[in-house]
Amino acid sequence: MVLTNKYVIGTHVMWFEIEMYEDFIKGLVNLLDTNIENKKNVTIDLCFNLLQHFEKIDEDIVDEEYLMVQFFNGVRKIEDLGFEVITNVVRGDEFYFHADYRRDLNYNYCKKVDYVMWGETDSFFPKEAFWGLETLSKYTEQQNIHRYIACFGDRKMWDSSWDATVHNDYVDVEFVDDDKQHLNLNQAKSPLPIETMNKINEKVEEFDIGMIQYPKLDGSCLVISSDLIKFGVNIPPCMIYNDDHGLSIMSEKLLGKEYKQFVFKNLLKVHARRHPNKRLYVMEEDNPNAFGDKKNEKFNTFKSLSDRNIQTLISSSSDKFFEYKDFKKMTEKK
Repeated sequence: MVLTNKYVIGTHVMWFEIEMYEDFIKGLVNLLDTNIENKKNVTIDLCFNLLQHFEKIDEDIVDEEYLMVQFFNGVRKIEDLGFEVITNVVRGDEFYFHADYRRDLNYNYCKKVDYVMWGETDSFFPKEAFWGLETLSKYTEQQNIHRYIACFGDRKMWDSSWDATVHNDYVDVEFVDDDKQHLNLNQAKSPLPIETMNKINEKVEEFDIGMIQYPKLDGSCLVISSDLIKFGVNIPPCMIYNDDHGLSIMSEKLLGKEYKQFVFKNLLKVHARRHPNKRLYVMEEDNPNAFGDKKNEKFNTFKSLSDRNIQTLISSSSDKFFEYKDFKKMTEKK
């Protein structure tokens, strides 16, 4: 396959995701090892975050050296395929998280590539993603459509308002919202083997591409046209956590009825939000599946500030946005 477009796949990796990261790398290999002739058209950008503002590394189990070795082992697997990998390791006293990373990713690459792709450590892009995006770009060029988002079909998730982004094979599946959802392979939060995803996608002979004119973004395997970012759509700096929600709000505010999101309804991605290795090696915490009610008080305080920022952004009220320094002051008082 010769790519006519240029792509970056950017992913923020937290230290406690390091064992899940191994599966993510397998997913990248599955995507990239597809006879791409002009490999220079794809850049992989990886940020490894060693910050411990919310969670502390349980050094009785692992240390930073182990974490770094595992991270760069994954980097080498991608480099061995012949692709350029840009890496950044974040440590020290600064505050820098996935909303910051994705904001920077969008800004830094929108003039270098045609598509910015958001990877996520609990997700697999479909093996056919580049084939699909190259096909979509031909159509959008013909139709003079340049500012848009693209996503791939997911398994059943949340309420029926999300069905427009659910894969054709899973639309009629009953959504089950219980504490065992992560064990149900028909539900989006559970892990699904790469081989199963590939088998489902092998059936595709031509793409079933739908279009919606309202944002439905979950943040995993998202594809953003560079012109959309150049137009000004990005994660607003007031978002300290909810990156996908922030992008969604700004897309709607700036584009209104001109918003376009293309959905590959017959190309399945995997987004295992409750991966069994999602949150490991955290001191004084046993929460490998990353259930929200089991995360520590600091994280929940941080999330609540971000949620309040979302409401201020949506309402366009005159309330002040909370920043990292506000979180620091609040937690230092306790």
